Order: sequence, then C-alpha cells, then structure tokens
Amino acid sequence: MMLHQDHNKKVQSDDCNDDFLILEDETTLVDTEVNAWKVAIVDDDPSVHQATKLALKNFVFENKSLNFLSAYSGLEAKQLMAKNPDIAFILLDVVMETNDAGLQVVRYVREELNNQNVQIILRTGQPGEAPEESVIVAYNINDYKLKTELTRQKLITTVISALRTYQNAIALETQAKNLAQALHTLEKTQLQLIQSEKMSTLGHLITGIAYEINNPLGWISGNLSSLEETVTNLLNVVELHHQKCPNTCADIKSKIDDIDLEYLGDDLPKMIASTKEGVDRLHQLSHSLHTFAINNTGTKIPLNIHECIDSTLLIVKHRLKANNNHPVIEVVKDYGNIPLVESVPGQLNQVLMNLLNNAIDAVKQSNQGRSFADIQANPNRITIQTAWKDETHIVIRIKDNGVGMSEAIKQQAFEPFFTTKPNAQASGLGLAIARQIIVEKHGGSIEVTSSPGEGSEFAIVLPIN
Repeated sequence: MMLHQDHNKKVQSDDCNDDFLILEDETTLVDTEVNAWKVAIVDDDPSVHQATKLALKNFVFENKSLNFLSAYSGLEAKQLMAKNPDIAFILLDVVMETNDAGLQVVRYVREELNNQNVQIILRTGQPGEAPEESVIVAYNINDYKLKTELTRQKLITTVISALRTYQNAIALETQAKNLAQALHTLEKTQLQLIQSEKMSTLGHLITGIAYEINNPLGWISGNLSSLEETVTNLLNVVELHHQKCPNTCADIKSKIDDIDLEYLGDDLPKMIASTKEGVDRLHQLSHSLHTFAINNTGTKIPLNIHECIDSTLLIVKHRLKANNNHPVIEVVKDYGNIPLVESVPGQLNQVLMNLLNNAIDAVKQSNQGRSFADIQANPNRITIQTAWKDETHIVIRIKDNGVGMSEAIKQQAFEPFFTTKPNAQASGLGLAIARQIIVEKHGGSIEVTSSPGEGSEFAIVLPIN
C-alpha cells in the first residue's frame, strides 16, 4: 500500500488505478461493532495503522465488518493475541523493536499459543531483513507482502482470501470437535452395551448357579438334621446297652474293638457338625452370589453397602488364600456407621469386584523378587473403609499396599481400553465401566490416589439418596 503524507485527500496514480491513501484522524476510523471480524494490525509505524484502517474502513465480508485491534511492537502483539484467540488475521510487520520481532510473534502464536487458525500476513518494508523464500520455509505464515505492493485493491483481495481461509479453518476445527464428541459418545454407548450384556449374562449365570446349589443344599441340610438326631439316638442306645449289659459276647466285643466304638461315638457328632458348617458356608456363598447378581435392570433400591462388600469378598476369597508363592492376603475391614444407600446392587457389586481384583493383582505383582519370608514379614494387605463424607454422601475406600501407579498411568487409568496387563488378561474396560457406573448411573465420583511403590487407594463417593 502506497502512502502519501503531504496531502489531505486521495489522488490518482498515473500508472495504475489504485488510490494513494492519505491519513485521517484515527478516532473517526474506530469500528466498535461487536459482530465483526477481528483484525490485528501490528506495526511500529502509526501511519500504517491509520492508512490500513482507512483503506478497509467500509469493507464487509459475509455481512460482517472489520474490528481493528492495534499493536505497535512484538511484545504488544503477543499480549494482544493471548487475550484475543479469535482474531481472524494479522497484518504483521517484521522489523519493529528488533529485526525479527514479527517473526518471533509468528513463533509465539503458532507454537506457544498453538493457534493454527489465525491467518498471518507478513508486511515488510525492508525485505532484505526477512527474505521471502527463507521466511516462508522457516515460519508458518499464510502470506508475504511488501508494503509497497499492497495497494488498496490488493489489500482487499488479500483480506478476502485470509477471511475465507480463516472461515474454512474454523469450520474444520468445529468438524473435528463434533467428530471427537461423536467418538466419545460412541465409546460411551459401546461401554454401556458391553456393561449391559456382561452383567446380564453374568446375572443369569450366577442366578442359575445359586438356584442349582440351593436345591441340593436344602436336601443335605434337611437330611443332616435328621441324621444328627438319629445318630444321637443310636449312640444313646449303645451307651445304655454298655451300662445295662456290660458282659457282652466275644463276637460283639471283638466288633466293638474293631470299629473303635468309643472314638466313633466321639468323632461322629463332630463330623456331622463339620458337614453342617460346610453346608452353612455354601448357603452363604449362594446368598452372596444372589446378592451380587440381583437387580441389574438399573432400578435403584436402598442398599446395605457392607453386605455388598462382604458378598463380593466371599466371591474373590479364593484369590486371597495362601499358596506356595505368598501367604494369605490380609483384608482389613473398617466399616463406619453409614446408612442405606440408593443404588443398583448388581452394578455397584461389579465396581467393587473390579476394584478388589485390581487390588489383588497389585499386591501379587509387588511380590515379584520377594521371598516368602519377606512377604510374611511385610504382608500383602487390602484395607476397606466406609464412612460418612458429608451430610449427604458416604465414601468407600479400597486401599492396597501393592506396586502403585505412575502419574502417567494414573491419568489414563479410567480411559476405555487402557490396561497395563497383558492383552490376554484384561480388556481395559474395568475401570472405565466402574467410572461410568459411579458417575453417570449413581451421580457419585471415583478417584484414585497412588504413587509407585506406595500402593493405590480408590475412593468411591456416593450420594445417600
């Protein structure tokens, strides 16, 4: 754009049809329209600001005018861009307080602010300080113009091109956000389907097993009661016979010695009592399976959290037992005086099952390289605590003294399909589904606190109603 500062009017060039631009009072050029394209003019020469605003004073694109923002140095330009990320394009001088001040603004906008949408048009009056080819190669700019070539018409053409490109960039960014949201929604739907199918199948399976266990248990329990009474009566008869007829024949005495009647009379009631204890434990397991599987329809009911925890612990009990590699994994329960909680039992049990299995995996993993005696001296431990969090919420804490998590793993722990276990051992959906159940289905929250070598603690917060 050519500037003529000696006159207070427009004049025509002899060799072209473009207007030379003269300067007017800048206060008459301020565009205060809110619904306008934001344009940044960055130049240390105030006359360039005035001439640019005059040239584009009545410019309209897509029914929107231009709203000019001015900066007179690279530092001011950076501050301007930080405060106005929605600037459509910048008319940027290269040489200001330093020979590369404008280029430093480009780096700041693209790299530090990560603003890839704003169109950057370099305008220089000293091309030797910033050769066009090297600047275009090294810097992410959209156009390069010499001030002498930016006549009014060429300036308008450049602005139109910049605004169209900016429009397309915004449209692409919006499309990308919509696609990301659609992907997120798809993942959530997928999780819901997986969770629903998994819990439905598991519920039917467990209910069927519990039903099949209950029938023979009923028979055994009933027969044991009758058997106990019958054996007691028989032993009483035998004892009475010994008292009344101490001199039995040799054959009977020999048979009594062979079967060790005295020991049998003492041991048989113990065997029956032990069998009854086993039947009672099977009844408990059946009840726990039923409690775990009930009500997967999504309907909330008043729920005893401690019963849910106990039933889940019973199901994973086989994983807590001692073996050749480690002693028993200790479970410490610290139950508070909490009320019933409105919850979906099957879903909450699924969360507890996942967290307990993860805790068991973590403590077992921490045993690698440790001797049995070392583990015994510093035992594997899982602590489960329930308490009031505030007047309307309770908190369930499940803490282990396992391997712990790094910050990077902790940040991804609840992401779908993320897992640190071998592919054959985990799908990476456990914690993602757990968060969805707690946050979306129950209106609560689930957080993890952990550091490497210090174990992990998952805190589930649930509203009472």
